[in-house]
Amino acid sequence: MFIYTFALFWLAAAFAIRYIYSYWDRNGLFSIKPHIPYGNLKTVANRTENFGVATCNLYWKSKERLVGIYLFFRPAILVRDAHLAQQIMTTDFSHFHDRGVFCNEEVDPFSGNLFALPGKRWRNLRNKFTPLFTGGQLRSMMPTILDVGHKLQKFLEPSAAKQEVLEIRELVSRCVLEIIASIFFGFEANCINDPDDAFIKTLRESQFDGFFNNLRASATFICPELLKLTRIQSLSPQMIQFVTDIITKQIEHREKNNVSRKDFIQLLIDLRREDANNNEVVLNLEECAANVFLFYVAGSDTSTSAIAFTLHELTQNVETMQKLQTEIDEMLVKTNGELTYDGIKEMAYLDFCVKETLRKYPGLAILNRECTRNYSVPDSDIVIKKGARIVIPLLAYGMDEKYFPEPDRYIPERFDKTTKNYDEKAFYPFGEGPRNCIAFRMGVMVSKICLVLLLSRFNFEATRSPKIDFTVSTVALLPKGGIPLKISVR
Repeated sequence: MFIYTFALFWLAAAFAIRYIYSYWDRNGLFSIKPHIPYGNLKTVANRTENFGVATCNLYWKSKERLVGIYLFFRPAILVRDAHLAQQIMTTDFSHFHDRGVFCNEEVDPFSGNLFALPGKRWRNLRNKFTPLFTGGQLRSMMPTILDVGHKLQKFLEPSAAKQEVLEIRELVSRCVLEIIASIFFGFEANCINDPDDAFIKTLRESQFDGFFNNLRASATFICPELLKLTRIQSLSPQMIQFVTDIITKQIEHREKNNVSRKDFIQLLIDLRREDANNNEVVLNLEECAANVFLFYVAGSDTSTSAIAFTLHELTQNVETMQKLQTEIDEMLVKTNGELTYDGIKEMAYLDFCVKETLRKYPGLAILNRECTRNYSVPDSDIVIKKGARIVIPLLAYGMDEKYFPEPDRYIPERFDKTTKNYDEKAFYPFGEGPRNCIAFRMGVMVSKICLVLLLSRFNFEATRSPKIDFTVSTVALLPKGGIPLKISVR
């Protein structure tokens, strides 16, 4: 009897596996052959390839506009047509208004953030937050960004005088985190001078390359159902407690004592007060904490990478670096040495350089969408069914010569309107449409300010080869071995 039961169990398991991995065959969409039980992510499971890189590499294995893939055992559609992807995120947004990532506010309040929330809850929160990221708000936060940036300049001066080799991404990360501590968390950290500062040390635990952190990060994007089933939270309990305590104390202290300062916490306090006066639903402290942490993760990774990768590329292209430094020098002469919001916005070549960096190294290698109602794909007989997972491979678009000629080269001039040499419908490093990154202008502004402060004072030289390999088992594109550069005084 036991043998029969055992045989039936394995027969049922084999049938279930075959059924799962024949999904695209049954639905008539061309698919890339999976490796059971990894789907098309065997290299990720074997820790030989970054999740974003592995997903984008599937792009080159087909010529079809839409390709069926398996993220482990979860079917998804890889969109190989950048124009169609843009249409999905903009014109046809009503069919794809959710991301399809993990969100379960009852079990995990921190998952109920602006990035993950679906439908009406996302739209309501987006409408509340949009006024917090206007040009006027960015302008008011600039003095804080500059204070931290000048602190980084002073910290680097002794090393520059000695022409030392520094791991620049690590140092830039500490600077960005100190900016975020002040702007978003509402207190003064000491990340630049103290790499063991409590703020940086605790928050970086969320990026530690450990089993549970990798499980949380991967499952959030690949298999939200796994987190729901296991009731594992998207962040460690210690991290949730740390962030919640900071935000709760800051908000309660200011509301009780009528304290005010120009930062994101203050904007949330003003928003809570305005909603209460208008008899609208007021953001609770957990929602405030969840979204502040979201902006920490998104802001720190995106800005740090944009700065570090730009410096890497500039040191590999010395003439480009010199051209950018000339523009910086000329701008500072016009403003009598003062770095201003308007001065930053007027720097065209700086903008080209940052855009070219984001093309080669987007903050997220892929974007996720979920089909929320059946969608007839234009110019085809394919219908994407409600509930289907959509993967938009930004990294692959950026490296496709069809959209960006000579993609391996760093050519900021391609973004100059007078010498334009790229497909505008294939460039959206922060997403596109109603669900694009709400804080992308702040991230870009922080990156530009830090680059100007660094390049106006220092020269940098490459100490490694141009090609960068990325760390494995992470969602973000992190350079393996960091980015060591030789620094000297200009």
